[in-house]
Amino acid sequence: MNLPEIQNHIISKLKNAGSLRYRDLKPEDTPNDLFNYHLKALVSKGIVDKVSSGYTLSKTGQAYVADVYHTSDPQLNRLFKINVITIVSRMHNGKLEILSQRRNSQPSFGMVDVMGGTIVKGEDMLDGACRKLQGETGLQADFKLVGMERRRLYKSDELFSDVLFPICYADNHRGELISTEYGENFWVPIDQAIKNADRPYDNIISILTTLKAIKAGTVNSLPFFYEETVQKDTNS
Repeated sequence: MNLPEIQNHIISKLKNAGSLRYRDLKPEDTPNDLFNYHLKALVSKGIVDKVSSGYTLSKTGQAYVADVYHTSDPQLNRLFKINVITIVSRMHNGKLEILSQRRNSQPSFGMVDVMGGTIVKGEDMLDGACRKLQGETGLQADFKLVGMERRRLYKSDELFSDVLFPICYADNHRGELISTEYGENFWVPIDQAIKNADRPYDNIISILTTLKAIKAGTVNSLPFFYEETVQKDTNS
């Protein structure tokens, strides 16, 4: 799907917000009639929904921003992403804690969990884990790959995402923790991290498996695992 520049601007703004009002979406130098035309076009395409608080990405819009390919080519649409998961633990004042992030972008806006991101073509998975961690938190760590999960996520009976998640773990880190445009970063107790990951929908089972092994002190002896999961929302 190739969209005009103004429509991509609107989607980009809504990606990093729950909802926005008209005045917060419109660029100052764009004429009202031109902006209205493109905003209405996104609503008519089902990418943007008009709600009481302004405008927000629809399920179709969330799927669009989650898709790195942005194409109508059926061959490319059958490709799936590789999103590396970075789990970092520490002992602080005698308590086990997990590095977590409150997301700043759709389709996971406001969600609190461990972090990760897309592996780029030709990139080693552990290098990708290090790159994502440093880019999103300012920290460095020495990761090991503990397992993988391929998850197919359905919303309203339609395939929303198909992603392979390499699960990377580190029990060490260097540097100063910062928050970035990706989200607010902080440490949480291990039990809270497990609770955050244990959602009834849109969760990654392997994150929960790894966190429980970290709590039990068995993560370093955990056999390498691979699993495939399918999740459907309650409307499916």
